[in-house]
Amino acid sequence: MKAVRASATALALAGALAISACSGPTSAQTAAVVEGRVITEEQVREATDQINTAFTPEKPFTVAQILTLLVRAPYVTEAAAEAGRAQSESVARAVPQLQKLSEPPTDAVIEILQAEASVQQIDDATRQELSRQFAELDMTINPRYGTFDPAQSSVVVSRPDWIAPATPEG
Repeated sequence: MKAVRASATALALAGALAISACSGPTSAQTAAVVEGRVITEEQVREATDQINTAFTPEKPFTVAQILTLLVRAPYVTEAAAEAGRAQSESVARAVPQLQKLSEPPTDAVIEILQAEASVQQIDDATRQELSRQFAELDMTINPRYGTFDPAQSSVVVSRPDWIAPATPEG
């Protein structure tokens, strides 16, 4: 009888663990974790698609560049607010290029646009302080996006050393 109860308990525990694992983004769905804040691959993908559609840059933004903007956005907006220069969410939503989108911009896009509008309003000393702050952040970047380079304050794509560069045939 004890063996049956132990098996039932183990089965219930396994079921509870499986259900709880489904409640949040898995590590495979996570692009980055910054100071405990999860940035999902879906947020990065959707923001990349929407920003490239709305702004049609000559050279489209990469997912690593958009991830960089999402990593930095809350800190930029906060620094601008402390300096009394933060731009509002409504300023971000009023960007004319967003009219090109077939659906409303995602929260990630608005967060990026608000931070980009705010960074234009802060001085060099605040920008330097932000760079120092970015270098000290506790973050984990999904390796498929690259690594965070504190010197550049951005996610940089890195080629693993086990991948040899292609040589031209000839």
